[in-house]
Amino acid sequence: MSVDFLDEETSQIQTDSQLKAGALSVVPSSVDVSGIELRMLPPFIRDNRTLRIWPFPGYAKLYCLTIVISDVANQLTGLMDLNAFPRIGKNEFLPVNKSIFYWEDKDGASQAPNQLHTMCSVIKSKESLRETGDIMTHVKDDAEYKSLVDKLSSVVADTASFAAVTNISMQIANIVGQYLGKVDDKPIGTVVNSYTRLHGDWDKLGITPIAAATKNVDFNFELVIRDRNREQPAATSGTTTSRLVLPLRDHALQFSGMLPM
Repeated sequence: MSVDFLDEETSQIQTDSQLKAGALSVVPSSVDVSGIELRMLPPFIRDNRTLRIWPFPGYAKLYCLTIVISDVANQLTGLMDLNAFPRIGKNEFLPVNKSIFYWEDKDGASQAPNQLHTMCSVIKSKESLRETGDIMTHVKDDAEYKSLVDKLSSVVADTASFAAVTNISMQIANIVGQYLGKVDDKPIGTVVNSYTRLHGDWDKLGITPIAAATKNVDFNFELVIRDRNREQPAATSGTTTSRLVLPLRDHALQFSGMLPM
């Protein structure tokens, strides 16, 4: 099924990466960066677009899709990850707290990424959730998907190709949508973000919180930067970053699937 991931009402493309606060120390140069991690915190579902009419509790069956594209290999999850949640109500968090991008210079000879592009989307299913591992297998075998992945290396090497990267990520997301089964024609919420060395997104040492709110979903991330001296985060200066820890309900997390580059 075709899904409009860039619906104007429910999506957000951030032109400002919002790295305004949280990390006070500054990395002297991008060549001093030894580690980068982007962590996705639990998205808050303000509206699951499901009516609550007695005796129905108003739960929704949701997929959470993340796509990560960079000019270096993601050492953790690869290109794409898909999770499924069978019973999520309004004003609840998705039990997601995971790294979606991880890079570390283990031998002192690797170059930090020049750019990192992400897309995160929450999609409502109209039928029973499918096994996400099976969905990822179908996507990996899809001829169009293989063609898009082949294009990625040349596209991300061009620092002026942000629009092309976003376009490819949307095409990949649409392929996933074809294998999700019966879902809403537009996501509950989608956020698209880009981070680059040139913009200075690797300059701030430590943990920087990033917030991205859409109409129905509040997305939150943490960008972690380490330099070659493994300096401590700026919390030593008196600034602290709190992390939300949520108990996982027994019925909340059902499936997860991951697709490498």
